[in-house]
Amino acid sequence: MRDVFRTALDAFASNRRRFLLTVAMLAVGVAALVGIETAVDVLSREVVGSFDKLGAATLLLRPKSDAPPIDYRQALAFRHSGLDASRHAGLDPASQVSVWSPLQSSAVVRSGGIATDPVVQLLSVDENYLSVEGLRLAAGRNFSVLEAGQPAAVALLGDNVRRRLFGEGDGLGEMVSVDGLRLQVVGALERQGAVFGTGIDDALLIPVSAGTKDCQITLRAASGQTRQAMLAAGSLLASIRRLPPGAEPDFEIVEADGAAATLASLRAKLSLVALAIGLVTMLGAAVGLMNSLLVSVKERTREIGTRRALGARAYDIARQFLAEALGIGAVGSAAGVVLGLLLGNLVALSLDGSFSAPWGWMLAAVALAAAVSLASGLLPARAASLDPIEALRSL
Repeated sequence: MRDVFRTALDAFASNRRRFLLTVAMLAVGVAALVGIETAVDVLSREVVGSFDKLGAATLLLRPKSDAPPIDYRQALAFRHSGLDASRHAGLDPASQVSVWSPLQSSAVVRSGGIATDPVVQLLSVDENYLSVEGLRLAAGRNFSVLEAGQPAAVALLGDNVRRRLFGEGDGLGEMVSVDGLRLQVVGALERQGAVFGTGIDDALLIPVSAGTKDCQITLRAASGQTRQAMLAAGSLLASIRRLPPGAEPDFEIVEADGAAATLASLRAKLSLVALAIGLVTMLGAAVGLMNSLLVSVKERTREIGTRRALGARAYDIARQFLAEALGIGAVGSAAGVVLGLLLGNLVALSLDGSFSAPWGWMLAAVALAAAVSLASGLLPARAASLDPIEALRSL
């Protein structure tokens, strides 16, 4: 067996370019499979982690696209009425119902001659928003009950906004301006990270005011009471908006659990895409590997004839070419796994996530590469069973 591998290494050394090209093709297939799965695993953990911060299921109530908006009066009536119904409707206590409004998604915030990129989300929120959304302060304070509900000139900064304007400082007491408003910074949020696009790190929060005409309502359902909470919240908001009995609601309720289910479905689809890409790439690698070994058989006819004349069996020759195929598969799969982990975890680095290694998919990729290598070596191995007399004629 030692001689088999020594001969395989000699064959690789004498055909370095062909060997490296075949290994590269196989490595790309494995890297595609492992890399995509690693990235998907990182993204999934980040999203699930965001949901876990909330603990119980989170519900978002918002008007349908063609329906009248929810104004501040209606939202406030829901919050106050929802508190009385919380004990039997599955809603959590008062601090778990929040009224807020997305004012702008591409604002520019300025302070002291420094400006952010036009990617800042401008949100108006009440004093319950942080607890409902599972957000924490890194410095400063939250909005007070008196500040929420009126146009108070105070603001909370997302981590990216704070860093852009004040570097490593917390920015407390500093003045910022956005859309003609001058606001005093009273708090800075802890870094949250974002999965797709911008998140709360790229946000500036101001108190929601009584004049807000386009509100949304976020609430948290008690553990195991998501369904009851959805029914109670829908009935309550329909009553506040004075919808006729039996009428189609002009608002929608979105739950975080539903987003998690959508994520699981998306993850399954991405896994299939990764598998398809890996299989197609490995099919190309298999063709290249088989062609390389067939050419090797042709080029090494004299060697094969000499070895057969000296007593080597057809089995020994076939085993030699299979060993070469498996050697290329081992090197290619190892390189592919390393490359796939590197590329996939670059996503984790960009999201401030932790290192991820999808062991199941890594083992599957290695097994697939071994199967491809073995299958690619079978035909050349059979072709290597030459008649020693015919082989020696080429000497």
